[in-house]
Amino acid sequence: MESKMTAERWMHRASAFELLSLAFLLPSRSLAEAVATGEYAEAAGEAFGLAAPGDERVTTAATHLAAAADGDAEATLHALRREHTRLFVGEKEPPLTPYAGVWRAQQQGQRGLLFVSETSLAIERFMTRCGVAKDLDAGQTNDPVDHIGTMAEFLQFLCLVRAEAVRAPAGAAIGTDDFDTFLAEYFAPYATWLASELGAQTRSDFFKGAALLLAVAAERF
Repeated sequence: MESKMTAERWMHRASAFELLSLAFLLPSRSLAEAVATGEYAEAAGEAFGLAAPGDERVTTAATHLAAAADGDAEATLHALRREHTRLFVGEKEPPLTPYAGVWRAQQQGQRGLLFVSETSLAIERFMTRCGVAKDLDAGQTNDPVDHIGTMAEFLQFLCLVRAEAVRAPAGAAIGTDDFDTFLAEYFAPYATWLASELGAQTRSDFFKGAALLLAVAAERF
């Protein structure tokens, strides 16, 4: 029974991280449709409610996400992309960097550079050891892997491995403590900062809800 329950908890976390990755990567049409219909709000309330029971921030987040469900997927897509661009791209510099390595460098008084910061390289090595690497020959983009959405995808993968829902790739070396290590060392410190700043700066109900869920994942998982 304990094994089954543990697998269920890992699956709840996997679902939660999948929803976070969708929220923070470039908004897609499928995301806009899920937001507009209220499907995203319902899924987030369920996944995070199971992964972090009793956390009032989940209820508040679900309320914000439900408020973003206007039934118009096309308008929602434009609104999400506009706010995503304003927050994470900017005209010259983004108000909020979506990259953990850039943030860590800035916290240390250094200039944050994509790909080559100490934190960015450490994250890439960690993912590669766990069997997750970019396949440029297969057409995957050479984007920095320390993006908040990409890290959420990676944590989803680790949860699925722990739940025995997927098998690790051949040659991967995934330890039982890798989820906790990656969360504590790379994801949580940056995600806590981003959640606070995003909640204060966004004009969007969707991103207000996403900010609360990000904080829950960083602090409760």
